[in-house]
Amino acid sequence: MLRGRKAFLLMAVIIVLMFTVLAGCGGGNNTANTDDAAKPAEQKPADAPKVEPAKDEVKPELKHLKGYGNFDFNNYPVGTFISEATGYDIKYDVLPQEQPSEKLNLVMASGADYDLVDSLTQDFYTYAENGALTDLTAIIEQYGSNIKKAISPESLAAVTIDGKIYGIPTQNVSYVRTGLLVRTDWLKAVGLEMPTTLDEFTAMLQAFKDKDPGGNGAKNIPLTLVATSPLIDNVTGSFGIYADTAAQWSIADGDIVNAASHPALKDYATYIRSLYEAGLLDREFATNKAATAEEKFTSGRAGVMMANWSSIPKYDEAIKKNFPDATFEFLKPITGPNGSKGFQKNGGFNKITFVPKMAKNPEHAIKLIDALLEESVFKDLFIGKEGETHKVENGSYLPIEPAFFDQRGYSNNFVIGMDEENFVTYWQARLRKNEAMYQNYLILNSVPEADQHMNPLAFAPYLPLLAEKNTQINNVVTDNLIKMIVDGVTDESIADLQKSWNAAGGEAVTKEVKDWYSKK
Repeated sequence: MLRGRKAFLLMAVIIVLMFTVLAGCGGGNNTANTDDAAKPAEQKPADAPKVEPAKDEVKPELKHLKGYGNFDFNNYPVGTFISEATGYDIKYDVLPQEQPSEKLNLVMASGADYDLVDSLTQDFYTYAENGALTDLTAIIEQYGSNIKKAISPESLAAVTIDGKIYGIPTQNVSYVRTGLLVRTDWLKAVGLEMPTTLDEFTAMLQAFKDKDPGGNGAKNIPLTLVATSPLIDNVTGSFGIYADTAAQWSIADGDIVNAASHPALKDYATYIRSLYEAGLLDREFATNKAATAEEKFTSGRAGVMMANWSSIPKYDEAIKKNFPDATFEFLKPITGPNGSKGFQKNGGFNKITFVPKMAKNPEHAIKLIDALLEESVFKDLFIGKEGETHKVENGSYLPIEPAFFDQRGYSNNFVIGMDEENFVTYWQARLRKNEAMYQNYLILNSVPEADQHMNPLAFAPYLPLLAEKNTQINNVVTDNLIKMIVDGVTDESIADLQKSWNAAGGEAVTKEVKDWYSKK
C-alpha cells in the first residue's frame, strides 16, 4: 500500500528551499546518489483524476524537469521537432549535476508546478510511496494507445503500485557494459594469442611483466584496476560469479546470491591475491582513481585495464597520441577451472517520468507522451530522417555526419518511454560515431547468449530494504575484497566479510530479494 510519511516541512523552510532549488536548477545529472537531506512532504495517496474528453483543442505550454544534460534543452533541434510533431510547446528546466536527487526532493517539497519530471528509479518509488504522484491509469487507458503499444506490460508493471500506474518507464539498452581491454600490440610483441582460459590469461600477464613489451622495464604494469573495482568482469565469470562492483547479485545453482555469500568467492579472491603477490596486478590498485588507471593504460605503462566500452573514444584518442601504432581490444570470455565463463549483462530503466500530484495538465502530459511514442514520430525523434541524419545499409542504421550528431546527438535525453521493439536497432547508429568503440561494443555483445548473464535485479520492482542498504552492503564487499587481495585470503577473512555484510543489512536484504525472486 502507498504510505505517507509522518514528517512535515515548515512552510518557511519550504519557501526558502523553493528559491534555493529554482536557483540551482541549471544543470543536473540523473546519476547521483539519493540524498536524505530533504524528504518530500507527507501527502495522502493521489486519487486517479477523473478523465473527461477535452472541451477544446487548446494545448497549454507544458513544463518538464529533466535530468542533467550538458547542452541547452530549450534550443536543441529535438525540442523544436517535438513541438512541431505534437503541437505542444515545452519549457525545459534541468536538475543540477551534483546531488540531483536532493534537489529534486526540494522541488517536490516546494510544490513547483511541473507537468512532467524525469527521475531515477529509486526517487520515483519514494515519491509514489509518499502519495506525491498522479495516478495515470485512467488517463493512459483513454489517451495512451501508443504508450500501451510501445511499452511492454513488463515495463509498465515496474511502475505499477497497488494496481495503479504512476510513471512512464524509459528502458535502457540491455548490454554487456565492461570488460578487460588488452593492448594487442603488446600481445603480438610477446608472441601470444588472445587468452581463452584463465591459465592463458595468467600466462599473458606474466609475459607482459617478464618480456617488457611496453619498454618500461620493471615499471611495466600487466593489469591495472580502479580501487572501487575488485570484482573484475570476465575474471569473475570464470569463477561463475556474474557480478561487478555496482551489481553484486547473480544466479548460482538456480538461486539468487550476493557476491558476499557466493560459494566461489574465496577461490576468486585467492586467484586475484596470487596476481597481486606475483606483481601481475598493479601494486597501487587499492588507491587508483579512474583517471589514474586510465593514464597508466593510455601512457603505455599498463597492458590490461578493466574498462567500459562507452569510454573507448577517449582511450583511443589518448593512446594514439602517445603510440600511433598501438592496438587494443576487449578480451572475450575466458574459461575458468570448472568450465565457467561469461559476462554480466545490464539492463533496467534509464529513468522514470512521472506527473506530480500538483500538476495542472495531467491529461495533456499523457497526450504528449502518447504522440511521441507513435512509431514514425519516435523514429524521427530518435534518429531523424533517412537521407538527412542517417542512412540504412544492409539493414543497419548509420549516421550521416555531422548532421546526425548535431541534430540527434542528444535525442536520448528527450525520449519519454521507448518504442521497445525498435529502439535498440535505432540506438546502434550512435555507436558508429567512433569505429573503435563500435568494434569493441560488438566484441562484448556478440558473444553467445549463454555467455551473457543478465543482472537478475535489472528489472526488479521497488524493494525497500535493497534500495536503502544496497550501497552500504556493496561497499562492505568492495572494502573487504581489497583488504584480502593486499593482506591475504583465509577462511577467517571470508567469514569477517560475511559477518560485516550481514551486520550492514545484508541478511535482511537477502531475505527480501529471495522472497521476490522466488515469486517472479
